[in-house]
Amino acid sequence: MKKLLLCLFLLSLMLPFLANAGTVSSRYDVTFGGFVKYDLGWMSQNGNADTPVAARSSSGAMAVLADEYSNTFQTAGETRLNFLVKGPGLWGAKTSAFIEGDFRGVATGNGYGGFELRHAFMTLKWSSAELMIGQNWQQWGMPYYGAWIGCNDFRAFLRGWRMPQMAFRYFFTKELNAMIGITSATEWSGTGTFPYVRQFNDGYARSNWPGLMGEIAYWSDRAGKIGSNNLKFGLGAYFGKEKKVYDTAAGTAAALPATTAGGYQDDMINAWIAAFRYSVPIIPEKQGNKAMALLLNGNFFIGQNIQGPGWMGLNQNVSQGSYWGPNNEASAPTMYGLFSQLSFWFTDKLSINGLYGYLKYNYSSWGRGAANDAAAQARRDLPNMLQQYGVTLLWDANQAIRFGLGWSNLFTSYNGNGPAAPYAGRSGSFDEYRLAVYYFF
Repeated sequence: MKKLLLCLFLLSLMLPFLANAGTVSSRYDVTFGGFVKYDLGWMSQNGNADTPVAARSSSGAMAVLADEYSNTFQTAGETRLNFLVKGPGLWGAKTSAFIEGDFRGVATGNGYGGFELRHAFMTLKWSSAELMIGQNWQQWGMPYYGAWIGCNDFRAFLRGWRMPQMAFRYFFTKELNAMIGITSATEWSGTGTFPYVRQFNDGYARSNWPGLMGEIAYWSDRAGKIGSNNLKFGLGAYFGKEKKVYDTAAGTAAALPATTAGGYQDDMINAWIAAFRYSVPIIPEKQGNKAMALLLNGNFFIGQNIQGPGWMGLNQNVSQGSYWGPNNEASAPTMYGLFSQLSFWFTDKLSINGLYGYLKYNYSSWGRGAANDAAAQARRDLPNMLQQYGVTLLWDANQAIRFGLGWSNLFTSYNGNGPAAPYAGRSGSFDEYRLAVYYFF
């Protein structure tokens, strides 16, 4: 009874303060959004929701565990939260900021649950120009529209990477524009093990200069549009430099930092890529209805020393980027590839999409592990070609709920046979079936 009376007394003291507390508000126009997403899938190999490459196939007496067993997976980690802020004007421009994160950050072990940053950027928009500052998708090369449903589906084919950057886009006319910018000199050529790919945003670049990027583009409504997708063409590129470093005391490209007395040696190597992207509404929508509309979009790209962790396979050996040659000189294979997608809408809310991606690395004979040195097998274990194709079906049941159903096949070819006689296969593939359910808000 005494405890109850004491609580009532304390509450009575707080009432004047609670009455004057008011409500939480912002100085500016803030919109809260995002979606809840659930994924259910099955793979013919023993992978997970984000598997970027196919394991080697079993060969003869050599059984590969990942190839011997299929696997189901479920996750809700792609669920996202975002904020759009519209604030006061500056220098005649409209200003805004956007922040977004998901729950694919690793909290413990190899499981999802940790909140991770996806976007954090601000924009200044004038009538004929736009300045973007912060972390955002790269402003060149990536497809204009993607109908994949898995977070890492078709990621190897220049699907794009989010990075800290500054980008300025100027519109010469309503249809012709150009972009220039600088981007974080992330160690695109480095190696690492998930979840430590976060280091690529936090440093370790070993570069004195940021990366440079640019694009010239043509955007037009002359051929009609499908939703926000109109006729678009863009020719873009990236260029950067990397200092590849090793411990001289070890005499080889040993793991850093050095564990013995001595210094470091470095070798400078270029990182570059050029890409052409396109969006063509072959059959545009009619009076705002997408029924019977047909859209073709994708990209072509070629480059060197580009890995892009999380872009080309979640940093799991899909790209070697640069590597040490036989005389401790930095080398890198050239690579080229493409992504293509054809989308058809049965109704305004129901679409079917065919997707295809191809990526090839041109390793030297030494880079393929032809020389039988101590590190030869590691080079043989590097993928040199990926090919993926699939079909997705997307249905917007209402303004909030979307269902996605998809199938894809991913093929991976490696530089050489697997370790230990009688050797695992030189390639592998898996089929993936996936159901995704979204709730947008």
